[in-house]
Amino acid sequence: MKAVLEYWPSLVQGLWVTVWVSVCTILFAALGAIVLGAIRLSNKRAIRAASIVFIELIRGPSGLVLLFWVFYVLPLLPGMPQLSPLAAAILVLSLDGAVYGAEIVRAGIEAVHRGQSDACHALGLNKIQSLRKVILPQALSQVVPAFGSLARDMVKWTSIVSFVGVQDVLYVANNIRSQTFDTVTVFCMLGAIYWILCLLCAAAFRALEHFLPLNRALRAARVSAQVAPNARALAGAAQ
Repeated sequence: MKAVLEYWPSLVQGLWVTVWVSVCTILFAALGAIVLGAIRLSNKRAIRAASIVFIELIRGPSGLVLLFWVFYVLPLLPGMPQLSPLAAAILVLSLDGAVYGAEIVRAGIEAVHRGQSDACHALGLNKIQSLRKVILPQALSQVVPAFGSLARDMVKWTSIVSFVGVQDVLYVANNIRSQTFDTVTVFCMLGAIYWILCLLCAAAFRALEHFLPLNRALRAARVSAQVAPNARALAGAAQ
């Protein structure tokens, strides 16, 4: 245990790399999921079919295989760039999160009552304006909790980035294990680190849920419903 603690600064540095990769991939995956989820609901069959094909192509292979393909195979194709390990890792994890999140977004949008879209059309809003101003803010109350579960999985997915040389917490932990031969202590600490990261991710999404427009409106409505009977009772007592 003492020998492992001597490498604590390196472990902290690897932890920051893991946190950075997690934050970037969750943000990019959220943006990609919104775009892909909206495209999945397009009225044009060709666009809808192309989005389905893209989602299935990315979702089919494992994340590790896709990472190897992007980092090692893609540069062999004419005109394709050689991405850095960090860029390749963020790209692959973001794509993986986006294609899984797209189905969450699609289901959330479809959960919004059809009458909302009809009302937007009656008000003269186009599809993009309707989605941005009316449909999506309501759908987020369904999307964010489910995407929070996906985000916690994405934090754990970051463990594959060490296979292309990204010096994340798993990469550092493996180096410490090879030097100290204390496998049990190292991987107990590693498990605790991932557990804490997932707890923090869950807490962040619960806080985000609290500030969603629809959730705030529902809380305000509940408060009004509780205040009204009390106000009537006070008025009756005063009379």
